[in-house]
Amino acid sequence: MRKLTSLLVVAFSLLVPLTAFGQTQNNYGYQCTIDSSLTDFENAKHWVEKITYQNGATTTINEVDTFPFLMINNNFIPNADIFIKNGHSLVPIRLITEELGGRTNWDAKTNTVVIDYKDKEIVLKAGDTNAVINGKAVVLPLAAQLVDTRVYVPLRTVAEAFGADIGYTIGIMPFKNPLISIDTRLKNVTKEQAIRVATNAMLQAFSTFLKNGTYADSSYASIQTLAEIKQKINRISYQGETAGYWILSGPYEILVDKSTGALFFKYGTKNVSGSYMEGIAPVDVNDMDVFARGYFLG
Repeated sequence: MRKLTSLLVVAFSLLVPLTAFGQTQNNYGYQCTIDSSLTDFENAKHWVEKITYQNGATTTINEVDTFPFLMINNNFIPNADIFIKNGHSLVPIRLITEELGGRTNWDAKTNTVVIDYKDKEIVLKAGDTNAVINGKAVVLPLAAQLVDTRVYVPLRTVAEAFGADIGYTIGIMPFKNPLISIDTRLKNVTKEQAIRVATNAMLQAFSTFLKNGTYADSSYASIQTLAEIKQKINRISYQGETAGYWILSGPYEILVDKSTGALFFKYGTKNVSGSYMEGIAPVDVNDMDVFARGYFLG
């Protein structure tokens, strides 16, 4: 137990994510801003936002259409082309399999895909609700579907066959779009550990921020705002979770990686003039401007 605790302390002190499986590594953050070229500011209709991921990929979404986001092992998979049918999320099986380090083999003559992942073999046929997982027949909630040469399958069935944790989270992504998360990593961080680590990190970040005379200038507004931040630090608590993150309430929403203990801020600000920015970014406790966004900068 002491050895595990020591390893966790090291991971927490680094406050950076470790390498994950798959092809889209270290793509854990994004920045979202209004796309002024597509948004109708004059009539205030259909806000359009552009999301730029850490790896440079972009996505444009609006406030009308549902856009499911996907994370695998806490890495965003941009534009994964997920669709929801009869309450089930269907995902392109090749993308999911290859991101997790597996292989797929497609037989066009029989419309059958064979998936090899570690010690598991999954056989699916487009249009059929029957699948075979390690030689055992399984009935899918929806048939695998062939759409534009890609095979889509119900996410939960395949994720569970892979031994992965899955999550369906509403409220954390822009326009309250769903975040679908798949995670196969070992979970080293409990909810209680996440709260303790986040609290200690926020206290350290707050100490750093107090050295920034631009904001901590002893004015009445500054004193009141700093008191608000400190109060939220003292009240950090569990808010929700994804497959790979504990979500905590605090000065911003805090995401704590269940595997590595790395910390991220989920921030977001909007004002009546139409300016908008939100995103997910790593926590840097030594950043002199760490609490400026949303408290002093609007």
